[in-house]
Amino acid sequence: MAEWFARGATDETVRTALTAGLPAPVHHPAALLRRRLTDKLPPEPPPAPAQRPPLRLLECAKCRTPGPPEALPGGLCGACRGERALARSHTPLSVTTVQARAAGIRAAMSQKRRERTPV
Repeated sequence: MAEWFARGATDETVRTALTAGLPAPVHHPAALLRRRLTDKLPPEPPPAPAQRPPLRLLECAKCRTPGPPEALPGGLCGACRGERALARSHTPLSVTTVQARAAGIRAAMSQKRRERTPV
């Protein structure tokens, strides 16, 4: 019975599980009770979610731009430190460029596999 309550069952849940649908003549009450207590045992509760460390964001001391601690060495963001931002092209790559890069990656992976596989 303790396991039922450990799994979150209430008195009402246990009573209903043990008495619902009883046969008219109960020939072996102890066997019936044992069978129902094992067959109708509620599932184990899910484990408690793991506590993850809190997400920390800092602000640049000069312009107050938020960012992770790694991005703000000395308390300043890259722009306030005088670093140039990486130029990014917003135009999509052509199909042939994507296919060529994928073929290069596949070739490099095949080469690595051949190097690791003993002959």
